[in-house]
Amino acid sequence: MKKILSILAVLFFINCTNHWGNFKKYSLKAPENLEVLGGEVSGKSCGFSWFFQGWYSQNLAEATRDALSKVPGATGLKDASVEGDHSQVLIVCMKITGIPVKEKE
Repeated sequence: MKKILSILAVLFFINCTNHWGNFKKYSLKAPENLEVLGGEVSGKSCGFSWFFQGWYSQNLAEATRDALSKVPGATGLKDASVEGDHSQVLIVCMKITGIPVKEKE
């Protein structure tokens, strides 16, 4: 019985890692008709999670809107990086940093 509990405990802690999924670094070729609108900007958004289920996509969209709102006319971010921060219980925060751009006409 002790051995089974030990194995279950190990499996539980292996499952509770912060590395969810099989994330890789992606590099997309950006359109060539982009106009850079200034230096690097960042945006942040925090929200709630319930039973370790974070709503990352919503927080990421809000963080992107926050960053774009700091540069009038910007429609996207180039060379963006994303950082996530969370407490184990309730609060999830996402921060995105990138170079603001818009398409040339």
